[in-house]
Amino acid sequence: MYDQDMLTRRCQSEPDQVFEDLKELVRAFTATPDFQFEPHFTPRYRVWQQRLAFCPEGDIFRAAVAGKLTVHTDTLDSFTENGVRTSSGEEIEADIVVAATGFNLHVMGGIPFMVDGKPVDWADTVTYRGMMFTGVPNMCWVMGYFRASWTLRVDMQADFVCNLLNHMDKLGVHKVEVALRPEDAGMEILPWIESDNFNPGYLMRGLDRLPKRGAKPEWRHNQDYWLERDAFPKINLDAPEFVYEGVGAGKKIPEPA
Repeated sequence: MYDQDMLTRRCQSEPDQVFEDLKELVRAFTATPDFQFEPHFTPRYRVWQQRLAFCPEGDIFRAAVAGKLTVHTDTLDSFTENGVRTSSGEEIEADIVVAATGFNLHVMGGIPFMVDGKPVDWADTVTYRGMMFTGVPNMCWVMGYFRASWTLRVDMQADFVCNLLNHMDKLGVHKVEVALRPEDAGMEILPWIESDNFNPGYLMRGLDRLPKRGAKPEWRHNQDYWLERDAFPKINLDAPEFVYEGVGAGKKIPEPA
């Protein structure tokens, strides 16, 4: 986990050098010092700005060197009688075409949510730590990390939900939602994630339908496990961003003796 975090930081601070390091690994695995990366193994984005694929033992590159496969990096213009035509005008013959990318994002799986009889437009909400959303009570969205084990964040979210449910039991309330605080007045409201941080096509195409984030740490989906592992246990469930409703709403729980 530590090594993965260091790699992520290097990808942001020195992306060109990381790309050169990765190319050296490919040359080593294929025993091909002059392996040609141009033009089909040179993405338009920096390393880890989109997902970084792991190739065990460099298998795809070894197959390319052995002549067992060819790689074409381009965008598609159209299907033809014999295959596909790329935007550069090249026709690639194909017996089978598998559509593996280019899907359209369905926020919350496309499930319609209603609050007090009104449909929820997720683009009108602001996320609380990438888990809860303003105006949507009693709901926690499970979302992990893009560049680390998904369950690292899911485990912390599970602890948060259990603590929140226990806290609601102690207060005797049945409803909780998050709300912007008075000190958040004037806070800049931004897209859910920075495109310079992570910008796969499916996410960018659906960004206008995703919840918004605020400029303060508690109002965004942080991608830093090392920060969140310390921040999550310290979440104050009596803080003003948590709005409770029920018999015990507003009651303070006495501190243990």
